[in-house]
Amino acid sequence: MSGTSDAPSTPLPHASAEPRDGTAREHVRAYVAAAVAALVAAGPGLEAGEDDAVHDARVATRRLRTALGVFRPVLDRERVEPLRDDLRALGRLLGDVRDPAVERDALLRGLEREPDELVVGPVRTRVDDDRRAARTTALDPLRTHLASGAHRRTLAALAALAEDLPAGPRADEPADRLLPRRARRAWRRFDAAVGRALALPPGDARDHALHEARKDARRARYASEVAASAVGRPAHRSAGRAKDVQSALGDHHDARVRQASLRRMAMEAHLDGQNTFTLGRLHGLAEAAADAAEREAVTAIDRARRRRGWLG
Repeated sequence: MSGTSDAPSTPLPHASAEPRDGTAREHVRAYVAAAVAALVAAGPGLEAGEDDAVHDARVATRRLRTALGVFRPVLDRERVEPLRDDLRALGRLLGDVRDPAVERDALLRGLEREPDELVVGPVRTRVDDDRRAARTTALDPLRTHLASGAHRRTLAALAALAEDLPAGPRADEPADRLLPRRARRAWRRFDAAVGRALALPPGDARDHALHEARKDARRARYASEVAASAVGRPAHRSAGRAKDVQSALGDHHDARVRQASLRRMAMEAHLDGQNTFTLGRLHGLAEAAADAAEREAVTAIDRARRRRGWLG
């Protein structure tokens, strides 16, 4: 694939990432413009399969989806909703590439920390080959999508939003009034999600609920980032606390995923006649890491629930 095969057919317009006035619409537009710029900047790296570019693009798609979802009253929904669907599809493709790379790095770091006498058999090779193969398999669908006319149209539509966001019924309301009220909805959703998760006993259902709560923490974080352009430091502080929750719950989920991968790899190694001691040890360490991350998340959740008076 050539270096320009997924470029938009027309040049992307320049859009300011600073609000041009005090309306809610303009503050959302500025946030969208910054995220669109990050997504476009990641394009060449995505073609090359660079991990940093995949990560940056994934974050940008999530920020865009949150902004276009939480702040719906500011927007023309008929024009925006199809873009959210496109971003969701792109995000899944990016995740399929990114997640095996993150898991591979975590597993190999864990092996590096182990004493040599506890690393039995070709464990490093098995882990490396397994996770590299998963990432390589996922790259083909991503590259096909990036080269498609659908992706080019999505980029062009996002660039147009970054320049001139289509107005919804509440677009012209003051940003410092409307944005906190909309962010409050995201925080209420977060509060409900963590309440449901923490009420469950340990087990698969609790782990799943915590993973869903992580998504709501991310939504509350990005909603607070949008509002921070109008509200300032209090919203920035809330965004940082939501990020801490997101990070801890992300560590928890990643450790649970590692456990599942290690169980599978141990079964495959057993069928191949190999010693599975080290894979079992790594599984136990991943379980301990998940438990520690959950405790950290509970502390972060408690902090995130404080000092949110800016939400009104």
